[in-house]
Amino acid sequence: MFTFFIYRHLIAQADSFWTVQHILSLWLLAVLFDVLALLLLYVAARSLQAAGEGPGGERARAALQKLADRIRRIDHMILWVAGAVLAVMVLITFVSVIGRATYKPLPDDITAAEWALVLMVSLMLGTLQGREDHIEVTALSDTLSYRWNLYLRVFGCLVGVVAVTRLCMVSFEEVPDSFLEITYGSIYELPSWPPRLFFMVGLAWWLTRIAIQFVMLPVLIRLDARDQLGDFGPVPLLSQTGTGEGELDLSELVDHQSAKVGGARGT
Repeated sequence: MFTFFIYRHLIAQADSFWTVQHILSLWLLAVLFDVLALLLLYVAARSLQAAGEGPGGERARAALQKLADRIRRIDHMILWVAGAVLAVMVLITFVSVIGRATYKPLPDDITAAEWALVLMVSLMLGTLQGREDHIEVTALSDTLSYRWNLYLRVFGCLVGVVAVTRLCMVSFEEVPDSFLEITYGSIYELPSWPPRLFFMVGLAWWLTRIAIQFVMLPVLIRLDARDQLGDFGPVPLLSQTGTGEGELDLSELVDHQSAKVGGARGT
């Protein structure tokens, strides 16, 4: 779907100054959009089945749990890549500072650091959304029941889908428009479209993760209404509480410290 649209409206009408890299970047976006759309459709279909009763619902919930395990592996790889990008960005800054004091700074060090920053942030948008590790203000939601918290999460995901969709539309238009632009202040006249491509990929992954949570939250509502929720919570696709996979359970920490103290006293 997206591949056909991008080919018809952009690639088939490519300007004469576009290079092979420009065409490949648009093909990359098109294929990525289609893969993410298929992922969302699969989750939506499984969520409709998972909300039902009987063996069909159990199989659908098990399929969502398996998919969550695969997405968790992808998130872990993204975390490693983002950490490597951060290390490169810090190393560039360190070497450039030393170079300024001794001989001369690295050429285009600022541009390279900016590219690394955009890549790191773009990679982490969807991963943090899936892990639900974003900052939350729960002064109101803490006073409400679990069911109303689910309703609030559905509303929040709906607002997020609308806002990020609009942001994706604006950012996508900037990718081909930047094919002729040069990064401001670049010594080697580096192009400005690669970081915009990184940002577009990150936005697409972020939008997909929000949309997945939006279509899966009704499953939690239906299961909670039938008192069949159990331990169903296919993190990082969706968690039951919305507190995030990285949330620290203080009670477990206290129990662990107590056990260590007790063991030390026993010896």
